[in-house]
Amino acid sequence: MSEIFKNTIIPKLETKLLEARSAKALLQILELQGCQNTEVFKAVKNSIAHDDNEAVFTEELAHQIFYHPTVYADEKEGVAFVISWLPLLENGFYPDKKSSKKLTEFLYFSLSHLQSDAILEEERTQVFSVLKLLAHSESAASFVITSFLIQRVFDIRDYVGTDFIIQNCITHEILSDTYSIQSSDGKLSTYAFKINNDFIEHFFEGDWHQLITAIHKTLPVGRVYLPGAYHVMLPWFSEELAAFYNDNLDLVFDAHKALIERFLFMEEEGLAFLNQQTKEGVFPLINALGKKEWDAGDVLLFNHRDKKIPQIQIDQCYYRFLDWLNADGGSNFYTEAFQEFGKHILREESSAVLPVEFIAFWFKKCTPASGIPNQIELYNSLFFRFLKTNSDGKLPMVRLGAEDVQLTGEPLIKEVFQITENLTDWITDLASSNISNPLNQFLILVFYDARESLATLFNSENQEVLFAYLERMAYSAKQATEEIRKDSLPLLVQSLTALFADTNNFTRVNKIWALKNIDASILNLCNDYAQLQYVNESRPLFLGLLQSWYNFLSDYYYSLGSESVWVPHMLNTQGRRSAAYLNELDENVTSFVNKALLHLFEFHKKSKLKADSNKLFKSIQADIENYLEDFLKELMEHNIAKETAENMNIYSKAHFAHRKSLQEAVHKFHKEVEPKSEKVILIEQLQTSEFDFSEVAFNPKYADAVLHNLENYKTEGACDNKLLEVLDNNISEFKTWLTKTAATEAKFIQALYMTLLDKDIAPETPLETYGNLCRSLFVKLAKGSKMSSSYEMGLKAMANSGAYPENLTTALLQVVNDLKA
Repeated sequence: MSEIFKNTIIPKLETKLLEARSAKALLQILELQGCQNTEVFKAVKNSIAHDDNEAVFTEELAHQIFYHPTVYADEKEGVAFVISWLPLLENGFYPDKKSSKKLTEFLYFSLSHLQSDAILEEERTQVFSVLKLLAHSESAASFVITSFLIQRVFDIRDYVGTDFIIQNCITHEILSDTYSIQSSDGKLSTYAFKINNDFIEHFFEGDWHQLITAIHKTLPVGRVYLPGAYHVMLPWFSEELAAFYNDNLDLVFDAHKALIERFLFMEEEGLAFLNQQTKEGVFPLINALGKKEWDAGDVLLFNHRDKKIPQIQIDQCYYRFLDWLNADGGSNFYTEAFQEFGKHILREESSAVLPVEFIAFWFKKCTPASGIPNQIELYNSLFFRFLKTNSDGKLPMVRLGAEDVQLTGEPLIKEVFQITENLTDWITDLASSNISNPLNQFLILVFYDARESLATLFNSENQEVLFAYLERMAYSAKQATEEIRKDSLPLLVQSLTALFADTNNFTRVNKIWALKNIDASILNLCNDYAQLQYVNESRPLFLGLLQSWYNFLSDYYYSLGSESVWVPHMLNTQGRRSAAYLNELDENVTSFVNKALLHLFEFHKKSKLKADSNKLFKSIQADIENYLEDFLKELMEHNIAKETAENMNIYSKAHFAHRKSLQEAVHKFHKEVEPKSEKVILIEQLQTSEFDFSEVAFNPKYADAVLHNLENYKTEGACDNKLLEVLDNNISEFKTWLTKTAATEAKFIQALYMTLLDKDIAPETPLETYGNLCRSLFVKLAKGSKMSSSYEMGLKAMANSGAYPENLTTALLQVVNDLKA
């Protein structure tokens, strides 16, 4: 039995005028209070004539039970009185509106007592159990108690008392389910604790701004790491609240300020409030971040956004973030906001959510010459994911406007980097680093993607700059990791081969081809490019090109097939074509053909001798025979000198017996020996004349005599230094004359080239002087020509083959150096 109820409430009850149904309700209340042995209980029970009457708890009876203001004068008794309500409330007997208001008055003025040691924890729990039952009841008391508690939650003036109410509301889960409102006609309606028009009408006088102001004032208030008013409000957040914010941008900005204070000073998140959304899926507080100039707090908020927000709603946020990164000369890099939140924003996102402008920002901040070391290191690590998708040579996805876009190289070059006209200035800084720099790796990816358009994007001057840059990057890969070489080098080479697909500059071709030695990943690409350039049936032939074919046969032979790997393809496909080209020339090509055949026979013989020791040599032998057969079948008879035909016939009998079709092709050129022509006689006379050649100026009439001597000195035993000195002393006039007869120039260079390989006229031999003159003339004629780099490569390969004595090897390397000088 409740002592306070027995001693204070029962004596004040007026039972005589109660109707039977109210009397029965009172009887139940007395039973719940354990007052069956009291006189009042007996009297009430005796007054009920019929037991089957329905109990009715009237407002008048409620007033008698719950409205006792004098009891509250003593806080201890007041608490006991409130606790005595528990069994009644649990059985549906609720106080009237007036009694409920008196309760809230008592609670307001007794908050200090309720928090003190004057009452037991069990008693405090019972008090809030009473409040919970009242707040969630379907009675007039619900609104009164709920209003009181909501007012206390938002009352930041009495911090201690408010926090006490908040903690117990959270503990006892009050203000999180439903509440009831009694209309003027006494009808009760139940509502959920959700912020909407009804909620505003009931508790904030129909004024949304009143609630919003209260929320903003309350958000930053509370105790660190403990729940507060925010957690009471959590169940209230609704789509209607989000919609109101969406329609009131200024209030959103105010909410941002409150949330920032909460994050910074409370060290407590407000994610649900920050990421609230409307019925249509709009996130107003996040969306509005894209409509303002950012400070550090906005970076914090954006970092805590819901990661499921549609991308289109945060596109503008990334632009504002970029503006913040660039502001004040990029000094925000050093702020706590960037270190704690900005880095996280960049690190957690894929490139697909970032605007394309972030690429320009990356290059601006990380260019080696102008970037700041600690920024370069960090930004490179953050933006390195731009390279993660390049396994198939594709650029990353980014945001452009309001769409996901697959980046392509051409727009990057033209619009983002804007380097079509000023490549030199822009790329100089990047060229100072190496391929391990992520910027260079990304740029290689850009050029690769735009490879088919590079020739139109850049003029010839900028193409030279681009070539120099890519070549430098390629050679720097020797010091890079295997992963970088594997990922970047093939893209780099394909960019170069696309850019110079139609070049006639064989020095360039050879430089690109030479990249093959950097890494195995580009070996085939480089070799394929060289084959396409040297053996391209869509381009016209010229004598220098044919000459290079035969020279590269030497490379292929001495490297055991590892160099000039396209030579077998040439030998098996170009015989008829090269003969047809020679047939069409108006000039005499017999000397050229003679030298070419001698060269081919030389390597055919070498290969045949070694065919049993290595399958490669057997293959080279067969390839040369295929070329010779196609070549000789197509070549017209007047293009082979009779002496050449006789020597070829002799060689054929000795070495082509196993191949009758080739022997037949050779035999068609064999004729009976005829008397020497007047021209040959004239050449012989010139060679044996007593002219003082040191005093002789260059005269074209001596050209045939000199060329004849170069081509036949070994067979005729006449190494005529005087004839060569005329050309060496008059080299300028001689070169000028040769420019008018390209075919003759090629014959001279080829004849001189063959003398370079003759060990009998090498240094330290009796014929050294003749050899020195030949080497000197070769350098002067070949240097700067289209095939200069091809000669360099061929001579270097032969010098390093080990097939020549030391004195000749040294001489060959000297010629290579002289060609480069």
